Parts: sequence; C-alpha cells; structure tokens
Amino acid sequence: MSLLIRDIVSEATRSSHRRLDLALSWLDLGKPRYYAGFLRGQAEALFPLEASLEEQGIANIVSDWPLRARAPSLEHDLAAMDVSCDPLPAPEFRGAADMLGAVYVLEASRMGARVMLARLAQHPESSSMAATAYLRHGFGKRFWPTFLTLLENHPAAHADTAGVVQGAEVAFGMFENALIPVASVAAE
Repeated sequence: MSLLIRDIVSEATRSSHRRLDLALSWLDLGKPRYYAGFLRGQAEALFPLEASLEEQGIANIVSDWPLRARAPSLEHDLAAMDVSCDPLPAPEFRGAADMLGAVYVLEASRMGARVMLARLAQHPESSSMAATAYLRHGFGKRFWPTFLTLLENHPAAHADTAGVVQGAEVAFGMFENALIPVASVAAE
C-alpha cells in the first residue's frame, strides 16, 4: 500500500508546522496590536507566495484558484487595522509539484484560521473583530478536500513528491520568518 502524498508532505513538514504553531500560540489575539502583528506577518508571507504562484500559472493547475486566493481579504483586514507590511521576496517555484506543495500549506492554513478566529472570538469587544475577512475566507466551501483530491491525482505530484515537499517547506518557512518577530515581541 503506497502512502498518500498528503501523508508524505505532512510527515516531512511536521517540525516546520510545529514551529509555526508554537509561534502563533504566543499571540494574545485579544490585544489588537498582536492581532495586527499576526495580520502583518501573514501578509508578508502570503502576498509574495500568491503573487509568485499566479505569475507561474497556478490557475492552470488549480482551476478554481481565483476563488481560493486570499490576498484581497487580507488587504481588507490590513486596511481595517491600519497596518502596513513589507512582503518577503517572492519565491521561485521549479514547477507544478513545488507549486502544489505551497498551495498545500495555504489551504491547510484555513484550518488554523478557524482556530485563530475562535481565539479572537473570545474577545468580541476587540476592535480586531472588524478585520476577520482573511480568517473567514472560504468558510462553507470545500477547498481543503477538493485540493487534496487534486493533489493526490495530479501527475506532477506523483512524479515529484520531493518537489511537493520542497514547495511546502518554502511556504512554511516564509510564514515562520514573517511571524518570528511578532511572536518574539509577544513572548517578552
């Protein structure tokens, strides 16, 4: 019995995922400055990731990409919180397998967004509640299961599982690098 690609990626990126979860756990989302820092960190990674994926043709691989892209929602939230960002350099992907790995991280982050939204909802009086379009993006859609079906059936993913893992590691690394400064301040 062969392993599913998602299981291979999940196992290979376990420590990256754990580090990112730990960095996020330090943030007290009840404090608007930490939520603003969270949004800034997300934007600094997400904007160049999505831009690079789009420039390299992700819509030819993931046909409903325009519905999945979250940059506009994040831009809305940054404006609502009056936050600017300095995006990281855009990554270069070698091909479809790498791009699918990056999208794996972006799509999986929707589950983390639900956790973050639940944490934020514990502070309904917070001004941050007006800036949750990014966290809410895709609610009611079946983006994760339909992406997994695509991943498991895409020829490039089967031909280059190492490339899928590489793309996922690039995306995890970008989110981690963008969030470390925010989490460091929160930990102090």
